[in-house]
Amino acid sequence: MTEHEENLRDLAAMFAMVALLIRDRNDDYPHEKAFRIADAFMAHRRPEEGIAAIKKPRKRDVQES
Repeated sequence: MTEHEENLRDLAAMFAMVALLIRDRNDDYPHEKAFRIADAFMAHRRPEEGIAAIKKPRKRDVQES
């Protein structure tokens, strides 16, 4: 696993853990479930398609008056 893939897995696990904590605050081991979810995410992602990026807004032409 490359450093980029490890970082992506950690990011996916973080979001999964946030969702698990919001859903069930009494869970003693949300990090274990979060990494299982992250591993499933990594197994099903398509690296050849990349990750959706936020497009920069287009600059509007400014007309001087």
